[in-house]
Amino acid sequence: MKRCMLTFISASLALMLLAACAGSPAPAKSEAVAKSEPAAAAATPKAEPAAPKMDTAALNLAIFHVNDTHSKLDSAYVEFKADIDSTLKGKRIFVELGGFPRLWTAIDALRAQYKNSLFLHAGDVFQGSLYFTQFNGMADLDFLNSMGLDAMVTGNHEFDKGPAALVDFAEDAKFPIVAANLDLSAEPALSGVIKPYLIKEIAGARVALLGLANPDTPYISSPGPNVKFLDPAESTMKYVKELEGKGVNKIIVLSHLGYELDVALASKVSGVDVILGGHTHTLLGDFTDIGKALNAPYPTMVKDASGAEVLVATSWQWANAVGVLDLKFDGAGKVLSFTGNSKLLASPDKLRVYDLPGANGKMQRVEFTRSADGKIVVREYDGKAYAAVPADSVLATYLDAVKKLSDKYAADKRFLFAASKPDGVAKLKMYSASVDALKKKVATYAEDELKSKTNNQGPGPYVAESMLWKTGADISIMNPGGVREVFLSGDVSVAQVYELQPFGNTLTTIDMSGAEVMKVLDDMTDFCIVAYGKKAETAYAFLAGAKMTLFVNAAKGERVKDVQVKKADGSWAPLDVAATYKIVVNNFMAGGGDKNFTLEKIPATRKYDTGFIDSEAMLDYVMGKRLMNLSEERIKNVM
Repeated sequence: MKRCMLTFISASLALMLLAACAGSPAPAKSEAVAKSEPAAAAATPKAEPAAPKMDTAALNLAIFHVNDTHSKLDSAYVEFKADIDSTLKGKRIFVELGGFPRLWTAIDALRAQYKNSLFLHAGDVFQGSLYFTQFNGMADLDFLNSMGLDAMVTGNHEFDKGPAALVDFAEDAKFPIVAANLDLSAEPALSGVIKPYLIKEIAGARVALLGLANPDTPYISSPGPNVKFLDPAESTMKYVKELEGKGVNKIIVLSHLGYELDVALASKVSGVDVILGGHTHTLLGDFTDIGKALNAPYPTMVKDASGAEVLVATSWQWANAVGVLDLKFDGAGKVLSFTGNSKLLASPDKLRVYDLPGANGKMQRVEFTRSADGKIVVREYDGKAYAAVPADSVLATYLDAVKKLSDKYAADKRFLFAASKPDGVAKLKMYSASVDALKKKVATYAEDELKSKTNNQGPGPYVAESMLWKTGADISIMNPGGVREVFLSGDVSVAQVYELQPFGNTLTTIDMSGAEVMKVLDDMTDFCIVAYGKKAETAYAFLAGAKMTLFVNAAKGERVKDVQVKKADGSWAPLDVAATYKIVVNNFMAGGGDKNFTLEKIPATRKYDTGFIDSEAMLDYVMGKRLMNLSEERIKNVM
């Protein structure tokens, strides 16, 4: 096996994109069309072939990679924290990130910057928005085909609708789909469209892209009984040996195992140069100064089984970031040097700041947008929308704040500012029209007015039920602040269901001890008691699969009593502090939101982000149902 001697080049060149860039640079072309080469099959004995010629070509190669895009074709605001100046510290900053039209612009520009490149997707195109509900991944595929994706690996969500939907997707894809640890012999339709690896010929060199599907897929998705998932490390070594036998010495693994498992895999195998992954929605690199947790460097360097260095990287989620990894191989396939980082894919034209000092000293939420003529339009939040025109006395202060932010991050290599590609905007309109029509459709019918926001009434308990139903967890815990609307009696539209949970949070499952569950319930209710006050009819949490008594006036740690868990037969049993339960919460809570510090401290290795959007789960759950206020008392407030 080859041994890589890596020299880390500390900083990469920052990519500067002008907002006015509307054209599409022609992508760099490979010298030969990529070809998929499946595993060797048994055949009639024949004469021993000549030994393959080993690749001896050196190669400079840039890789642009995304993962877990989850049908997020639209851009969305994402929260950061930043110091604007010495007097405006720790402000909440909302930057518009992602969107496939913007990703298209970025990929075009990156291809123009690097002579030899690959654009890769590490899985989970499917699931996560109404675009998937309406088009089953085909809208995403239209964009990926147009962007010239070079390859992708199957994510677990690619199997959510069974093999048939994945076959439809793969047959229309203009790029290969790879997964080396699948036995598809009993699922012939898939075996024809998914291969173990791809060999790409670039500038005279041969680069292998080997896929690894998530072996937990049978437990978290719906691949059916005929698709067998094999051990990732064993499958990797099997095909690394086969590739080396074909003279290939530059091997990249495209994985959907998750970041921590990718790191573990790197230490078990040999012959692999790079692992590019997905599944855990991990942001790599140091973004602590803008309020994001420090996970690990981009890329992470790991010693493999032979002592060689392997580069491991992943690129967050939803096309909010694109990973850019620039590699220099020598003729023996050794990575001599590299540069790389995660780049936040940001709009240069939209920004919100919470809060800036407004007229009469009152703090204001302020939105900045760039008009077609290049002018900055400033609006204050009026309680319903960003519609209020600020007073002249504070306009200069607002503009000074946004200029300081723009100057601060304009040359920051962690941001890639890009306007949406016009062709992409036009393409998105074709699909969004259908999605807009879907939003107007009736999803469910409310027989009662679901207006109350107590523990056991209103839409909140249904949200908790939908989380339990979607994930198969034992207990769901929902923060009341995440339920934003009420349902009046009568028809409830798809749009109303989405407005109920407007933040686009994902559902996270965690295996926890009963003792930990008690602490989470204590954290959640304590936050709400402090925030909302002590009132008998106040919602302090929403539960499904469990019930409890809450002594509101007791001290923290003494409030939560008599917790019971619903058994499979519908009966109730006391919570066992020593037993293990599968809990589902939203990712906001899982990250410590609403002072859920017990959840925050649980290691990431124990948290599984399902990728299911909370509002999507709610829509699926209530579709066609008739809703009434629940009679079950899940949380009894004792004053």
